[in-house]
Amino acid sequence: MTTLQALLDQEVDALRAVLATLRDELAALQERAPDALLAASNAKAEAVARAARLEQQRRDYLEANPGRPAAPESRLLNELKKLAAECRQQNDANGLLIRGQRRRVEGSLNVLRGGSAAPDTYGRDGETRPVRGPKTPLASY
Repeated sequence: MTTLQALLDQEVDALRAVLATLRDELAALQERAPDALLAASNAKAEAVARAARLEQQRRDYLEANPGRPAAPESRLLNELKKLAAECRQQNDANGLLIRGQRRRVEGSLNVLRGGSAAPDTYGRDGETRPVRGPKTPLASY
């Protein structure tokens, strides 16, 4: 086994770990379990850092050893591309869920503060402006 192949095997394993943590994060988001979400986020950060270190090692190796990868190495590079696309897709899905949950929380807070549940609007300067109604707050601070 070549050094490049060993690096690629490790990087594939690292991206599989990233994908697993993204799936754990999704489960925690769906369950609305803050402790599980924190644990998944921390595990994801560690897994992403490991994958990034391995990617840099691979890039350094390829720079120092230019040439065309052998067939097993090409297969692993293709698997890396596939896993990276899956990670990106899962991360995008998690981000969409997070944004939706955030909008619902902000809408609920607006109602409690006496505003409407409508989403914020944008002013001429591009900054968000909460939509407020003439209602009195349901709770005071």
